[in-house]
Amino acid sequence: MIIPELKKLKLQEELVSIKRDSSENDLTGIIEFVTNDVVALRLYTDDGLFDGFTLFEISQISEVIWGNRAHKAIALLIQKYGEKRRLSVTAETLIEIAAELSDIKTSICLYHSFGEDNFDICKIVGRDEDWLKLNTFGTKKTLSTLTKLIQTSSLLRLTVDSPYQDNIIELHQCGL
Repeated sequence: MIIPELKKLKLQEELVSIKRDSSENDLTGIIEFVTNDVVALRLYTDDGLFDGFTLFEISQISEVIWGNRAHKAIALLIQKYGEKRRLSVTAETLIEIAAELSDIKTSICLYHSFGEDNFDICKIVGRDEDWLKLNTFGTKKTLSTLTKLIQTSSLLRLTVDSPYQDNIIELHQCGL
């Protein structure tokens, strides 16, 4: 039932909030695309501002909510202030999509392991079935880079084109 319903909501450009087993925080946005395994959301803030794209496996979804007053208010703000960017990929699985986006974007943000607090803004520089090799970009606080390996099974979700992520990359490019 979930995949046909998500595809219907995508066609209607309905603003939704998705709750996932791996996080206490809802993700609010408009569904960008749905594969058999993955859903992509065009994220928006409560003020209707574009906040990047996020992708995660459909199996993580515990609830999908839409149509309440808060969603209608945010949708009106999106019409007035929100950018309507698009994201297109050819891959089908989360790992393949991550690799594809890492090849075409300046960076991706990978959330992994124990929830939303553990993430890396990075480029994927190597991978096999079980591991991803990442070149990471540190936060504003450290601005340090490092290389690390993470298990593919630990990947919870990824984001691209978020203002926070773009600002971190811009700071790294300044050579601080």
